[in-house]
Amino acid sequence: MIRFLKHSEIDPARWDQTVRNSLTPTIFVEFAMLDLLTGDDTWHALVEDDYEAIMPLPTRQKGVLKYVYTPFFLRQMGIFSARTLTPDKVESFLKEVSQRYVLADVLMNVNSTPKTDAEAFYSYALSLQPSYDALQAAYSKNARKNLKAAQNKQCRVTVQEESITDVIDLFRLNRGKERNVQYHPRDYAILERISEKLLNDGLLDIYGVRTPDNELAAGALFPHDFNCRSLLFSGRDNRLSACKPMYTLMDTYIREHAETGCVIECYTNNPNMADFYQGFGGQRYSYAFVRRFKNRFWKALLSPKLSKLT
Repeated sequence: MIRFLKHSEIDPARWDQTVRNSLTPTIFVEFAMLDLLTGDDTWHALVEDDYEAIMPLPTRQKGVLKYVYTPFFLRQMGIFSARTLTPDKVESFLKEVSQRYVLADVLMNVNSTPKTDAEAFYSYALSLQPSYDALQAAYSKNARKNLKAAQNKQCRVTVQEESITDVIDLFRLNRGKERNVQYHPRDYAILERISEKLLNDGLLDIYGVRTPDNELAAGALFPHDFNCRSLLFSGRDNRLSACKPMYTLMDTYIREHAETGCVIECYTNNPNMADFYQGFGGQRYSYAFVRRFKNRFWKALLSPKLSKLT
């Protein structure tokens, strides 16, 4: 039986055990991390039987309207279980969500594939099991060209020297100013909070690239997410783009983690970033984005206003 539990009714220890034992474990869905990710909002959950399958429900409210959303920096949500979930089982959870909320926007994990009405989102995975030489041999022609240009600039890579704030500011003061970037101040604040927790727990790699004049050209945050090293966030100084700093950074990270058996995960629907990740040998795979309304009435009413529900 699938039960709805309020935040206060969830057993944190049993919740975390289910996440860690699931087919898609991630630290970002553990109890304390969800508290940080939802910030001033809250989250509840659907729980099947004795925590055999669980689904987090980050919740926001506009007036009297309560809806489920996927927080920034939570790349995949959905249902977590040690069992392989059938599409019918996934639909049974989604039906429960629709009965309680007027709207749900959910990025599903790869073990939560719905039967219908899903949009494909993409991630890029690069196994670091092979040697660095083998990994480098799979780089694209364009990646090799940019790496060569970067080497001529004689930049150096830093590890655990840059602050989280410096990396965030590289993005916020550069690409973050573009009109199509939809980060709110609260999103940057949440990113800083979760990154500080990861760093304090020894679960965050901070890489930077500095010019010969010691200017910070790029930076990136790589959480240790079980076997994955996801590229959570990165920033680059537009003034120093000729240094190709992200190419230097990614190549160094790959070299220093080759033969560890880890997997670098890079989530993006940005075509330019997709080309960047694929240039280093990242293999694309898809997962589902689901948008469900309570009924047709709410779909007709809310569809024109979705941009305001943020």
